[in-house]
Amino acid sequence: MFELDNGGSVFVKSATDDVNRAAIRREAKLLSALSAPFVPALHGWEDGEETVLVLEDLSATVWPPPYPSDTAPLFEVLAAVAALPPPPSLRPLTGRGGAWGEVALDPEPFLGLGLCSREWFDRAAPLLAEAERRADLSGNRLVHFDVWSGNVCFSRRGPILVDWAEARRGNADVDVAFAVLSVLAEGGHLPSAVGLADEAAWATYLAGDLALRAPQPLPDWAEPGSTLHDDLRGDLVHALGWAAAALELPPPDV
Repeated sequence: MFELDNGGSVFVKSATDDVNRAAIRREAKLLSALSAPFVPALHGWEDGEETVLVLEDLSATVWPPPYPSDTAPLFEVLAAVAALPPPPSLRPLTGRGGAWGEVALDPEPFLGLGLCSREWFDRAAPLLAEAERRADLSGNRLVHFDVWSGNVCFSRRGPILVDWAEARRGNADVDVAFAVLSVLAEGGHLPSAVGLADEAAWATYLAGDLALRAPQPLPDWAEPGSTLHDDLRGDLVHALGWAAAALELPPPDV
């Protein structure tokens, strides 16, 4: 934390390595172009020997878990994000879901997670693969693309989304889907309507992505003692249950 001249505090991100410097630059440029209550206030940034981003301090806000009992404001904010014109420089999202097709070619790593029986998977796999192909990432909306409990806080001015380095131009439904999964995974309550026209497509898309990643070895960037495997498996439990319900399948059995 650094102190402002007026006595307030700020949050500072800094990096000297190329990957994190690039991420900070992307976030700084986007926040410079946005003016909305759902983004952290930008106090400034520098790009010299060290890349530094100075934001408002949000440590006194409410960070899930748990989510508030009323999560409707989060989904209202996501609709407001999607209503803003994305800066032309944002990287585009492209493609459709296809992970379940890959899982079906070699289901053993996924089945080894112990989340469903082979019989359930054999029955569900074609429906999962068909539904996820409807999840089209392309579009012209502003997409945060990293909505989860660690990137959302609740303040007096409403929900605020942080960590905008992965923001893209694409289909804003993917942000809503990530938010639904995050609320489910943290034991929160969803509003009666979340604004997804095709829940089955997005539930199966997220479940398929997790089904591919959860059994894989830890990536190089994971620190010793990382809980990434447990986190991915936990998210997959909820995504798989959501997908099964959306497709009117029986719950995954073991």
